[in-house]
Amino acid sequence: MLFVPHSLLLLKEALIFCLEGNEDQILHKKALEDSIIETCETYLLPWLESAVVDGNDEETLSSILQIFQIILSRASDNKSVKFAEMLASSSWFSLSFGFMGLFPTDHVKSAVYLVISSIVDKVLGFNYGETIRDACIYLPPDPAELMYLLGQCGSDDFNLASCQCAILVILYVCSFYNERLAADNQILASVEQYILLNGGKFPHEVPGSLMLTLLVHLYAFVRGISFRCSIPHSPEAEKTLFHAMSCNEWDLLLIRVHLIALKWLFQNGELMEPLSFQLLNFCKTFCDDRIITLSGSSQFVDIQMIAELVYSGENCISSLLVSLLNQMVKEGAEDEILSVANVITEILVTFPCTSDQFMSCGIVDALGSIYVSPYSSRIKTVCSLLIFNILYSASGVTFTCDNDVWLALTMKLLDCFNSSLHHTSSDQERKILIGILCLILNHSANKVLIEPAKAIILNHCLVLMMDGIVQEACAKGPSLFQHNQETAFGDFLILMLLLIFFSLQSLHAILEASIDWQDFLQYSDETQSFSVLGIPCHDLCRLMHFGPSPVKLIASQCLLELLTRISDQRSFLNAELRCSAKYLKSIIAVTEGMVFSQDSRVAENCGACLSVVLGWERFGIKEKAMIRESKWSRLILEEFAVALTAPGLTSKSFTNQQKVAANIAVSLLQLSQVPDWLTSLFNESLVSGIVANLSARNVTAEIVNLFSELMAKKYLNQEHIAGLHNLFQVCRRQAYEGGGSKAQPSSEKKTGMARSSEDVRALLFDMMLGHRAVSYTTVEMEQERLLREIDSFFFQESSLREQR
Repeated sequence: MLFVPHSLLLLKEALIFCLEGNEDQILHKKALEDSIIETCETYLLPWLESAVVDGNDEETLSSILQIFQIILSRASDNKSVKFAEMLASSSWFSLSFGFMGLFPTDHVKSAVYLVISSIVDKVLGFNYGETIRDACIYLPPDPAELMYLLGQCGSDDFNLASCQCAILVILYVCSFYNERLAADNQILASVEQYILLNGGKFPHEVPGSLMLTLLVHLYAFVRGISFRCSIPHSPEAEKTLFHAMSCNEWDLLLIRVHLIALKWLFQNGELMEPLSFQLLNFCKTFCDDRIITLSGSSQFVDIQMIAELVYSGENCISSLLVSLLNQMVKEGAEDEILSVANVITEILVTFPCTSDQFMSCGIVDALGSIYVSPYSSRIKTVCSLLIFNILYSASGVTFTCDNDVWLALTMKLLDCFNSSLHHTSSDQERKILIGILCLILNHSANKVLIEPAKAIILNHCLVLMMDGIVQEACAKGPSLFQHNQETAFGDFLILMLLLIFFSLQSLHAILEASIDWQDFLQYSDETQSFSVLGIPCHDLCRLMHFGPSPVKLIASQCLLELLTRISDQRSFLNAELRCSAKYLKSIIAVTEGMVFSQDSRVAENCGACLSVVLGWERFGIKEKAMIRESKWSRLILEEFAVALTAPGLTSKSFTNQQKVAANIAVSLLQLSQVPDWLTSLFNESLVSGIVANLSARNVTAEIVNLFSELMAKKYLNQEHIAGLHNLFQVCRRQAYEGGGSKAQPSSEKKTGMARSSEDVRALLFDMMLGHRAVSYTTVEMEQERLLREIDSFFFQESSLREQR
């Protein structure tokens, strides 16, 4: 032990050399400094906890404390903060008072409080440690005495008042590291006694706003803890502090804070006025800096903390934000509106489900006022984006009570949209407004927001504008292909086509009884009678033929929706087809050609359209004649046959379209009179080749369904059936054996949120594709469909055996 003081002295001198010497050898000094700090963490701190205490060696303790103080006060900010956090997390405060108990000398007390003050400076900031250094000589070494001093009246005694400020700081910092210098009920009683006797008054030399902020957070923390433990409190102390908060300056953002404290503060209705001011200040700061965190290791108020509090739903932050937004709109404070709206949007991005809370607090009314006031386009764009995100993330149940509010907002949005600039404008606000209208229509398909959806669908200005845009797009002919989503017109056209898609979905849900779907089987020059937001089938075909990839996809989705509705209505009413033979032939020609599209989604849509039209053969002679004249179906199925018997010989564009062709083949086989060429195509030799070439790896539900239909129409012999039986048994066994590794179905509700008009378009695309058939979902659902078709095949095969 004789060498320990000398070793510590040498260590201290080496540290001073690293921090104060010349910079010629800065890399070597940095390495030595890091080594010394590591030695302090690894060896000296554990020594303080055991050997020094047991050895009762005051000199060694003082030397180690000096080294720690040098690191805390003179090392770089990053290293000193990290070292302070390490000490504070190692029960340093309890250990410090243990030192003062073992060595009751002024020298040890001064050294211990000096290190504590430096730790406070680093982990709390704003020189809060200065209060400890100023009161050091008056502070007692016993925690019980600290609690006693805190509960005294210090208004007439400057030294006592300074001590009380230091004690509040120490108690607050201790709380972040789960340390208690006394029991929770004792701490609460002392803090309450301090408030009652001093009323939140601090010495003139101590910054009042800093200390009041700390007192507010400390009191809120101990109250939050005491509430959990059912510890009684003093209503008078609470009332006194609340009065001080209302009459004096303090800053919620100024200091590191507990989530428990914030939660307690925002649960108190009496604090709504001062907290509104603090929350507005937070919004302004966030809008300027996008983040409010002064240190990576400190828990300053940030957007994540506010979002978590809103998500918990146990406080009034959501209602305060909505109230602030409403107030700022009435006052015409544009910068503040932007700040509050941005914070709410960020909360929704973090926790989308909080949109239900904001709706219940009346945010729709507050936002609606924006559109009847002369606010800038920037304000309306931000607020429109917020409305879009609310509509996108809110649950359908929330809308059932606010139909009138949403109707009023929808009318304002339509007025704003119809009075905005020419449709070729790249204006962000206008594009986001389209997204909002799409989401309202999408919700109406689930029987909510029905009246707002009707207002959109029946809006005459919107119907006329849509017709003009479609005609302009179709008039471009082949040059339309150049107008993709990167051009102003192409981007706007895509959004408007998405609006048509959601309009068709809404029409089916809310106006089915009053819609004659065959009205869409007409030419553009006959559309003057159109009173709803839609598009004729032949215009969709032109857009599919000439448009870029996104346009082809949306137009094919819309065409499938229209043809399906027409088919369902014809079946229900047994209605005759009103369009001309030429019109129907053009639809068949376009959809047949697009089956070869490189986009498998477009190909499948067009294949499904063709299957729907083929199904119309049962309605009448005219349909039968037009369908039989088709030549492309034969080419499609010939390619399909080659793909199944000799995959290497097929064109690249056809490799992803086998499912589509299989469905078309089934539709043709289900005709009342199967085309002769199809019978010739699926001859015994071809079927044998297909069966021989199939393996469990390339069997799909569509292929199984095709063979079920071929078996029903007696195209299969016993050898074919036996071979398929064995193959499908293997498929079924592999499907069941691989059940544990199947892909999990993805969530239907998207968690991403929109921050720009590009995000709006992307989210709407995802929603549109979410309406697709089961074949566009997960691998797991694909397997389920395959198993169902195989079971159907086996059942049909079993029935045939019984008949024989």
